[in-house]
Amino acid sequence: MNPAYRWIAASVLLVLAALSASKGMDLRALGTDVDGAGIGVYFLSFEINDRVAEMSIPAYAIGFFIASGVLALGAIGLILTAVLRKKVRNDLKNA
Repeated sequence: MNPAYRWIAASVLLVLAALSASKGMDLRALGTDVDGAGIGVYFLSFEINDRVAEMSIPAYAIGFFIASGVLALGAIGLILTAVLRKKVRNDLKNA
């Protein structure tokens, strides 16, 4: 993969991780204090579930936090790969 593409992919993954963490925090703040039987959960204009029961909202928040962590780890992996490959190339040129 081209280094420029790695940086772009890492940036996209970091943005998605931030948005996912934000959604998790919104759901965590909402807790089980909702009107009616439940809520609809949407992420980036996609419907995840239209009828989430009150008691399941914290589980959805945890799911968004886990997804955020996985996306952030993927971005960190791409960044480390790009940096280490650049370092190896520079070391080979200087040798």
